Amino acid sequence: MKPRYINRTNLTLDMYSEGIISSYKTSHKMLRVISTAYAIIMLFIAFAGFLYFDWIICIPFLVLGLAIIFWNIWGYKWGTKKSFMRFAKLHSSHYQVEMEYRFYEDRLEQETSKTELTVMYKDFDVVYIMKNSMIIIFNKKVIVMDRNSFVDVSDTNVIEFLKEKSIKVIESKA
Repeated sequence: MKPRYINRTNLTLDMYSEGIISSYKTSHKMLRVISTAYAIIMLFIAFAGFLYFDWIICIPFLVLGLAIIFWNIWGYKWGTKKSFMRFAKLHSSHYQVEMEYRFYEDRLEQETSKTELTVMYKDFDVVYIMKNSMIIIFNKKVIVMDRNSFVDVSDTNVIEFLKEKSIKVIESKA
């Protein structure tokens, strides 16, 4: 059976990071708000403790509050880079990985020089459409592809195809 759409993406760290971080920011807004509020409360307790109690008691609150804020701002960026470098090293590269995505009637196939992956459309959780990339989330895993790398069709055709398959498609401004 011949694929309906083909996408050839040269996945780079920048594209991977943009996709993963945008997806994280979009899908974890409430979690980030709650954890930041928790960190602010902990910092307030540490501040009050420094003023009224022994400062040794307040150090854990201060450290944990700052660690939560640090992780909310920079932690996922560090994790994303580490994840991409592991993936690129598997493909004997440090800078980019050539990916080919084939959209069939009932499934999506991802192929690289060393790996293959087949995902049924019914397993897709959500598809985020970013400015330059398309992020597909399924079973807590992520596929990142370039929107401008479709062969012989535009990305709007593929987006409409995914919507026809009853897949939740979210156009993100992030």
